[in-house]
Amino acid sequence: MTPSTAGPVPHGDTPGIGSVLDGLTDPPPPPLPDLDALRALVADAAHRAAALLETPGGVDVLAGAFEDVDDVTADLARFVARSGDTHLEPAAERLGVSPGRMKLLALAHRYGGRPAVATFLMPQPAEPDVLGAAEHAVQPLRPSPTAPVERHHNHLTDAPARVQLRYGPDGLWHPYVERYGIWQPAAAPHPDPAVAYRAARTALRAPTRR
Repeated sequence: MTPSTAGPVPHGDTPGIGSVLDGLTDPPPPPLPDLDALRALVADAAHRAAALLETPGGVDVLAGAFEDVDDVTADLARFVARSGDTHLEPAAERLGVSPGRMKLLALAHRYGGRPAVATFLMPQPAEPDVLGAAEHAVQPLRPSPTAPVERHHNHLTDAPARVQLRYGPDGLWHPYVERYGIWQPAAAPHPDPAVAYRAARTALRAPTRR
């Protein structure tokens, strides 16, 4: 994130992170953001570092399979997902997207991290056998079992049910639902397409806020 567009943000929730800056009282000189923004950025960096340390293979594992998502997009999606709508508009402006799309990117990251952002952004090839097996697995769960299921790249779409599964670069099925004419991430991804389908159906029954 460009520091000058960060804006005021709440303190991070990582223990001990704010202590580095707590002794400062004067505002940082331009173009640095204010102290609250700096605290949040430091907390986010620490949170990211902790995630890397807990991941076998570290950076190589997290970045290698998802090179099709640029770092700026992935970082902004993660930052907005952690900090809430405070950063929504500056992040959307930085990426040149609408606030609504930025919110969906953050939602995808909240459910499944960087691979979920990749899955949201671009259709990717998927083996026909993978899609066929997934269609067979969800068939007993479909409310309109005689309606056709659409296959497109890595997407498996049950339009009458307003459910879509996307096969991600992480080998998981990412559940989506259609709301207000837009396909939206609905729940955490899962290796079993039937579980992902059920999660999407459950999400559709939950109250929503526009």
